[in-house]
Amino acid sequence: MKEYLFLFRGGEMNELSADEKQKHMQKWRDWIKNLADQGKFKGGEPLGNEAKVVKGKKKIVTDGPFAESKEMVGGYLIVTASDLNEATEIAKGCPIFEVNGLTEVRDIYNTMI
Repeated sequence: MKEYLFLFRGGEMNELSADEKQKHMQKWRDWIKNLADQGKFKGGEPLGNEAKVVKGKKKIVTDGPFAESKEMVGGYLIVTASDLNEATEIAKGCPIFEVNGLTEVRDIYNTMI
């Protein structure tokens, strides 16, 4: 089994009522629990909006990232799957699609250790 990173971008959560947001977040918890029960969930967290960017040889620090809201990374998961096709099928169950978001599926190379 290989590890894959799901990066969650965008979504129109601000357009949901408080009750709708709560129901939507329960769908996330249920989806992640299902992945964990299958032994496919390795970890993940939502990300905050406050950030810094360090760039270039001079390591210049700026506030950011400032991207369009549809491009902002809101969180990530690490899952296990046999290949990219299986990981992509797993990603299709993500609740982010109900709020018009997207999931980027990336393979993780475990060569650093």
